[in-house]
Amino acid sequence: MPDLVGNPGDFLATYGLIAIFTVMLLKEAGLPVPVPSDLIMITAGVQAATGAFSLWQLGVALLVAIFVGGTIQYFLARNLGRQAIYRVGRLVGLTAARLDGAIGRLQRRGPVAIFVGLNLPGARAGIVVAAGLARLAYAVFAPWMVAGSAVFYGWHIALGYLVGPSATTLLESVHLPIVPVIAALAVVGLGGWLVLRRRRSDIAESSTLDSLYSWSEAACPACLAVAAVERLRAPTTSR
Repeated sequence: MPDLVGNPGDFLATYGLIAIFTVMLLKEAGLPVPVPSDLIMITAGVQAATGAFSLWQLGVALLVAIFVGGTIQYFLARNLGRQAIYRVGRLVGLTAARLDGAIGRLQRRGPVAIFVGLNLPGARAGIVVAAGLARLAYAVFAPWMVAGSAVFYGWHIALGYLVGPSATTLLESVHLPIVPVIAALAVVGLGGWLVLRRRRSDIAESSTLDSLYSWSEAACPACLAVAAVERLRAPTTSR
């Protein structure tokens, strides 16, 4: 079986929608799969454009993964309790300060904060857990969660669908394989997240692990740009 981390392009090409559904389900359930979800969606968009599967098939698989995975993560956070989540969260970069900040935004702004938070690269990693800890009603949480993640992943799919085939053709014309290029993009994204996190002097508990977890959620150049703008707009919001 092709290795997901070592050869993500081969893995997705071989197993198609099954691979995409499985990986995204695990990520939406909160498991720290070390592959950026936005790059998976861009790759999926490229595959849809080349006829590997249809957009509606991809959309259905993604929505089911978002709904089931998000539901699992929400109820785990809600039932385990705050102290247990704090202990486990630190192992994957979700510090107490980060989760408390997300809970505070949910309490101040209501369920719309779920939609907004899930569309902010880096911030999205703790939103579902925060909703569970805040004991937000599931009937309120679920539709906003599905809508927020669908929009975030949807524009990445659109990016891959519209731009990917042309980019692939260009790379082939200069004899550059697509998989190393995607891997290089992920490395650049990781470097960008590390730089952005180091600039956040206001977060005492921020760590390299926190950056790695954020990177695993969003690593494409567009996401880095959005995150950079967010940092510039609110450099000390967590104080």
